Amino acid sequence: MDALGDYVWPRATSELILLPVTGLECVGDRLLAGEGPDVLVYSLDFGGHLRMMKRVQNLLGHYLIHGFRVRPEPNGDLDSEAMVAVFGSKGLRIVKISWGQSRFRELWRSGLWNMSDWIWDVRWLEGNVALALGHNSVLLYDPVVGCMLQDVPCTDRCTLSSACLIGDTWKELTVVAGAISNQLLVWYPAAALADNKPVAPDRRVSGHVGVIFSMSYLESKGLLATASEDRSVRIWKVGDLRVPGGRVQNIGHCFGHSARVWQVKLLENYLISAGEDCVCLVWSHEGEILQAFRGHQGRGIRALAAHEMQAWVITGGDDSGIRLWHLAGRGYPGLGVSALSFKSPSRPGTLKAVTLAGSWRLLTVTDTGALYLYDLEVKCWEKLLEDKHFQSYCLLEAAPGPEGLGLCAMANGEGCVKVVPINTPTAAVDHGLFAGKVHSLSWALRGYEELLLLASGPGGVMACLEISAALSGKAIFVTERCRYLLPPSKQRWHTCSAFVPPGDFLVCGDRRGSVLLFPSRPEVLKDPGVGGKAEAGSGPVGGDSGTDGSNAVAEWSPVSTLHSLHGKQGVTSVTCHAGYVYSTGRDGAYYQLLVRGGQLQPVLRQKTCRGMNWVAGLHMVPDGSMVILGFHANEFVVWSPRSHEKLHVVSCGGGHRSWAFSDTEAAMAFAYLKDGDVMLYQALGGCTRPHVILREGLHGREITCVKRVGAITLGPEFQVPCLEQPDFLEPGSEGPGLTDIVITCSEDTTVCVLALPTTTGSAHALTAVCNHISSVRAMAVWGLGTPGGSHSPQPGLTANIVSAGGRAEMHCFSIVVSPDSGTPSGLACHVMHLSSHRLDDYWDQQRNRHRMVKVDPETRYMSLAICEPDRPGVGPLVAAACSDGAVRLFVLQDSGRILQLFAETFHHERCVLKVHSFTHEAPNQQRRLFLCSAATDGSLAFWDLTTVLDHGSALLEPPAEPGLPYQLGTPCLTLQAHSCGINSLHTMPTREGHHLVASGSEDGSLHVFVLAVKAPELEEAVGEPELMPQLHVLEEYSVPCAHAAHVTGLKILSPTLMVSASIDQRLTFWRLGHGEPTFMNSTVYHVPDVADMDCWPVSPEFGHRCALGGQGLEVYNWYD
Repeated sequence: MDALGDYVWPRATSELILLPVTGLECVGDRLLAGEGPDVLVYSLDFGGHLRMMKRVQNLLGHYLIHGFRVRPEPNGDLDSEAMVAVFGSKGLRIVKISWGQSRFRELWRSGLWNMSDWIWDVRWLEGNVALALGHNSVLLYDPVVGCMLQDVPCTDRCTLSSACLIGDTWKELTVVAGAISNQLLVWYPAAALADNKPVAPDRRVSGHVGVIFSMSYLESKGLLATASEDRSVRIWKVGDLRVPGGRVQNIGHCFGHSARVWQVKLLENYLISAGEDCVCLVWSHEGEILQAFRGHQGRGIRALAAHEMQAWVITGGDDSGIRLWHLAGRGYPGLGVSALSFKSPSRPGTLKAVTLAGSWRLLTVTDTGALYLYDLEVKCWEKLLEDKHFQSYCLLEAAPGPEGLGLCAMANGEGCVKVVPINTPTAAVDHGLFAGKVHSLSWALRGYEELLLLASGPGGVMACLEISAALSGKAIFVTERCRYLLPPSKQRWHTCSAFVPPGDFLVCGDRRGSVLLFPSRPEVLKDPGVGGKAEAGSGPVGGDSGTDGSNAVAEWSPVSTLHSLHGKQGVTSVTCHAGYVYSTGRDGAYYQLLVRGGQLQPVLRQKTCRGMNWVAGLHMVPDGSMVILGFHANEFVVWSPRSHEKLHVVSCGGGHRSWAFSDTEAAMAFAYLKDGDVMLYQALGGCTRPHVILREGLHGREITCVKRVGAITLGPEFQVPCLEQPDFLEPGSEGPGLTDIVITCSEDTTVCVLALPTTTGSAHALTAVCNHISSVRAMAVWGLGTPGGSHSPQPGLTANIVSAGGRAEMHCFSIVVSPDSGTPSGLACHVMHLSSHRLDDYWDQQRNRHRMVKVDPETRYMSLAICEPDRPGVGPLVAAACSDGAVRLFVLQDSGRILQLFAETFHHERCVLKVHSFTHEAPNQQRRLFLCSAATDGSLAFWDLTTVLDHGSALLEPPAEPGLPYQLGTPCLTLQAHSCGINSLHTMPTREGHHLVASGSEDGSLHVFVLAVKAPELEEAVGEPELMPQLHVLEEYSVPCAHAAHVTGLKILSPTLMVSASIDQRLTFWRLGHGEPTFMNSTVYHVPDVADMDCWPVSPEFGHRCALGGQGLEVYNWYD
């Protein structure tokens, strides 16, 4: 329906788009970004900060924006006004904009011109615009009148994959066309003898073995760069292309990308390329890689822009993220790896261990028992001490805190520990602890109040030493506070330790992979039964300072233990931050833990970047985010979970050697031993990278499911910055800050929690859950509430979420969203993992596996539905549609902490695509719970779960073998609704006590019918558990060609209104209740391959909202 026609209710309007960024252009200190048909305008100051000034919606109609061309001004002033040509696909529009005084205004716009062919490039020529079209022709257009002045084709009318226009007048206009034959064609439109006469190419340039996707010309140096499908970038010496007959020479063939290269841009001193591998490379003109920018997710970087004056590179990705990077020479570059030249005749022995005391002092010990100090500022070695008792075997650890607090500790194979003040090594204190080898050392610091040193000895005994200093500061005191006993294991020693604020407990990790909680001092446990005080051995375990063992010390066992949390490879670090404990291990994961009531509780398990199986530690950076330290094969990696990029990569040879890491605001340092020397990597400014995330990316792959959780109303103190100026606010959008909480899941194995304010037209990613090992295809929400419960409610929202997808994997977790004025969205989200389930795990528990057929390990969960029975003692059920033809029921117990397979059925015998649950309530009848399932053959099946859950019901067949799930039996109604797969399903009760059931199919058809439920009366049901309800269809209607493609979203909004969405990119409204569904109106949306849709009412003033998820996310709203 024409957008200029009469208003038809309901009219859906696009409120928010998150699509791949396909166009970028720097105009002065402004940035124009194209996202779908929308234009985002950012204001950048020279400090690298940003502020979004405006989102211009639907500027290019139904076309995607691919580029911007700014008309050059004679005086070069673009700070206040600019004339911009916006183009993409077959559309072109000219816009005059003003952004003076930090306010965006659109002064004038032309009509939307629809060309007959794809537009590859646009060039301003003395007030007119030249267009390079998709079949090797050039148009000259008058933007004021809106008419074509000239149309010149080339004699080679091949399909183009890219084009570049060069020149400022029609006479000197040069076309460089990338043909489908992998050639470059250079020709001159002004050479046409008459209108519409073809022009022959002047030059043909060959070299690439794939399609050429992008090209860039640098006039000052006569260079042309091309990017191709063959994963290479070529540099050509072409001279002045405006002069016919020139010579073309290939001077560079650059290989650095691992996939197709989409974009290339030539600067005076650099060449920038970006491609499908999500990497932006910075090259020299000689073809040497200078920098590599990684951080975007998904299928590549689609747009590229550069600000030469500020040495910025700006990239836009398929993940809808926009990032600003600093070129070499700007920001805080890494200083590289350097050898510290330890080998010298004056320093005999072989290096055994290295550690860092802050970022500027390095300590190392040799097999002669000598301790050396290297000052990174002075750049010289200094021998601190030498002790023959520490020959051969020696451990070395520096105290944490700024510059290591000036302390380090050494331990040997004879049970002795030496604490050394670095500034006064002669004041070192020896302390005999064990009769055998000291296996490990670690420090624990509580502010500046308490410093402990923990040492593990034989038999799992861990001594706790308290370190204090004399008032003069020239001496230290070492006293043994207590001893702890580690759980039995083959390798029985601890690996790391930390204080748990406020300091009553110590958390430790051991070599067996367990995380342990100990009291920091014995008096913390007033009740000896808590934590289990181990009896002192019959003989003395250790003494205070002597080795005669005259003073036996009691050994305390942990008060809480998470056995083998990180598998058998061990815990590598424990860190406390913001009330949580974070542990890392060599299983490639890190855990978020909570200490509650003196017990450790796992909250969330997260995987790191692909390939990092050895997570060495976590580090909190000044902006409040964290970075992860680990080893990827033979490389040390600093990885940012927030930006999904490797901040630093050091080829050190692996983590089995002695190494140390330190980070301050001034510098980051990583030291390791290699080839008998100390190697040092430094980066000024800390471990964070000096780049700006203009906009966070959402998902790297297609969104498969979108669900609305609930809404939060924020007060004035949590105001979120508005993208619209007050003059542009929609009617009814004033008032309290209502924010919808929406969750999305994707093929990239993540679940994302989003905040969608109703007044700002923006989306904020609150957190991402990365527990799945394969794609996440379905989600379900249950247990909606508020923090604090019904007795003491607090502002915010709580909910339980079940997610499932590939590899027959299902996870249950809870989220708590609460107001937080310190975040851009005004909200903070905390996630707690509750339980998980995999069919493979279930299979491994079977005793008679050899007698049964194994469940397909590639089974995928296609859809989920929550079924909440009203029976006491029965938790919510999760119904899952499975690709192996089964409908499975899982039961959630203990508030989601237990997830078990309860029952299943293979009734459909083919892939089940959708499940949906609904309840039937009628006077004098028992509330009944129904489940509807839909399969690829177009059939629907209805199951009466209330009867199934009755004890002793014959419908629930006992398992054939102990431990197997129950069998659901036969459904109470089956119906052939479609001729092929059903991709969308929804129900709604009617006033008459019936149910409207609507389904959408792969053939684009809709099926709507009225379902009547005749249930037994309560008097009849007493003592008759087998009385089943009767289901039958009262009315049935079909719309064969409702959409031109798969119907993937369907929602009955009321008994008279239904909305559907399809891959044909149309959101269509249907009138119900008067026979066959009647078409009302349709709106075209911009998200390709929509996989799911969710709709919900917001408020009487705001109307409804609708979220569409596919290759992007789009939010619509319409008013009632």
